[in-house]
Amino acid sequence: VKKNEKAFHLHEGKEITDLKSLAKELRSMPQHVYEHHVNFNKNDFANWVKHSLSEHTLAERINGHISRIELELQVLRHLIDSKDNLVKKLQEGKKAKKMGDKKVQVKKENSKKVTIKKN
Repeated sequence: VKKNEKAFHLHEGKEITDLKSLAKELRSMPQHVYEHHVNFNKNDFANWVKHSLSEHTLAERINGHISRIELELQVLRHLIDSKDNLVKKLQEGKKAKKMGDKKVQVKKENSKKVTIKKN
């Protein structure tokens, strides 16, 4: 069985595989486990988010010694923003597709007159 190379392993052994599971674990994580990963000397979560998940903007927001609740809020805010951006892109894609479906047909008549029909 191949281990998830991007997974984060908490001090007490639990595995975090994505931002959603990070937010969930932060909610119930014992304070001593959190402080093992985030303190004045390091922020393991920020490093993981940046290097394993390539979420550089979020990593900058959570870098440093911040509270567990603040870190959870930043992760949740990032997930919501990402979802909103995805929905916006999907809506823009649907709009572009609808415009593409209304093709303009051009018919030449008597080689001088041009009639344009929209379907």
